[in-house]
Amino acid sequence: MSLMTSKLYTFKVSLILGAMALTTGHASAAPSLTIFDGFVGYDSVIASKLDEAKSEVQSAISSKVASGDLNNMCVIYALSDEYLAAESACSNAVAMAKKENVSRSTLKTMKSNLGIVVQKLEMSSSAAD
Repeated sequence: MSLMTSKLYTFKVSLILGAMALTTGHASAAPSLTIFDGFVGYDSVIASKLDEAKSEVQSAISSKVASGDLNNMCVIYALSDEYLAAESACSNAVAMAKKENVSRSTLKTMKSNLGIVVQKLEMSSSAAD
């Protein structure tokens, strides 16, 4: 599926997964990741089946993937707290999206996902220190 010609539907996935809302009673204003419909793992993530989504990612890695697939891999890894793998997938998604000449909006979304992952990676590495 081409990101240039297909209509994109996005699903916002919160990294915090409602934990702040449960503990504080307030909704979080934290940035959220965006997963693209029609690419690897979308249906599984929507159904909250991360293990299944990760299996789909592993299958897709051996085949030719588009920037939208890489974006979704990034989101799936991030939701699984695998931030190094997520950062790699996000970076590759952005690089491939530039080669595919995707819309500025799509590229901006992918860069936002990368920024969120980098921030989470920095937070997790500083927490380990």
